[in-house]
Amino acid sequence: MTYHAADPVTISRILNLVRPELRNVATRDELKHRLARLGYGISDTRRGRMLTTVPHGIEIAPIPASFNTF
Repeated sequence: MTYHAADPVTISRILNLVRPELRNVATRDELKHRLARLGYGISDTRRGRMLTTVPHGIEIAPIPASFNTF
């Protein structure tokens, strides 16, 4: 599910919230667990790896490329 109306300030704050969780993860499962504690998840789409809400799966923003190493 894609939510097309996005406030850039809100997206920036959400990315700042999850950025520490994206650092130093060894596996995709570890990342999923860390993000789930904050109410977020990841999803691979045609547009790349996206940060999503849990449990609804609404796409928020692409995960920065520097964190797409696994």
